[in-house]
Amino acid sequence: MSFKRICGVDLGSDTIKICDKNQKKLLCEKNMIAVRNRTELIGVGQDAFEIYEKAPADIYAGCPIQNGSLAEGSSQETILIHLMKNFSTVFTHHPNIYMTAPTDITEVERRAYYKILSGRLRAKRVMLVEKGVADAAGIGMPLDTPEGHMIVNLGGDRTEIYVISEGKTIIQRTLRMGGHTLDEDIINMVKKQFQLSIGRKTAEALKNQLAYLLNGPALEMRVFGIHTVTGLPRQVAIPALAVSVSIVDTIDAITEVVKTTMERTPPQLLENIRKNGIYLTGGVSLLPNLSIYMQKELEVPVYNVSDPIFTTVRGLVRIMNDSALRKNAAFSLKDFAGNLI
Repeated sequence: MSFKRICGVDLGSDTIKICDKNQKKLLCEKNMIAVRNRTELIGVGQDAFEIYEKAPADIYAGCPIQNGSLAEGSSQETILIHLMKNFSTVFTHHPNIYMTAPTDITEVERRAYYKILSGRLRAKRVMLVEKGVADAAGIGMPLDTPEGHMIVNLGGDRTEIYVISEGKTIIQRTLRMGGHTLDEDIINMVKKQFQLSIGRKTAEALKNQLAYLLNGPALEMRVFGIHTVTGLPRQVAIPALAVSVSIVDTIDAITEVVKTTMERTPPQLLENIRKNGIYLTGGVSLLPNLSIYMQKELEVPVYNVSDPIFTTVRGLVRIMNDSALRKNAAFSLKDFAGNLI
């Protein structure tokens, strides 16, 4: 009997997803931490998110990834250590890890990621997989053919566009905008149109419950905030149409970059993409009618994938369980760091 524990880790800017090789345990937690006076750990994950925007002055609650970049390496390390305890056993306290690798990052960020993965986490072994390849595996795409596929991962702080062929990333474009950008769009709209200051959690609730592209139901949601003129608490009904209109410019900006990426794709691969379509994944892809909206703009079939929040970690599980994919898709932490160590 083998007591070796192997886990896949999708380190997202909004949430962290962890799944063991046998898919018996799946964890999805907010990528957030709460500390008092910079030293005392109050909570991580969903516990920290509950404190967020409610904490007193001596408690910091936030995400270590800001605007798509790793801003607080030590906080990210603490979050991972805490969450990985859920996957330790009597026999295996430090499992092997397969983790998505951020590729479009600075040398400073790359060094920070290396420090996190080689430090207090104390994993027995760390292997990395390019996020686009993990997404392709999670969607169920073949990773051993020269056919081209395009994936758009719409995450919290980043939108990543990939052209994949033969299990490799041929083209990658990264936009530092995503679900949190849409939240900011909604915050600004509510402030301008309704003279109400709201927080990110309220904006996220408005987005998740009301936002749509093209056509949607005439719903509304009552929210509390601070009136910008009187400074007093106030409740206002926000209509779905106003929320939906406020996010269009950001969606258009993302769609335009997808179009530009297609124009720069080699003709043979572009022909495959026009035939096979573009696949949307990530939490933002859950916006109603987003695929139809983008398809109208791009003039290429655009598809949603099932359970898009877990596409990447699902791909890691597929790679962990397939020796041929592991050999071709995974690489070592030393290879990731390169000459930085």
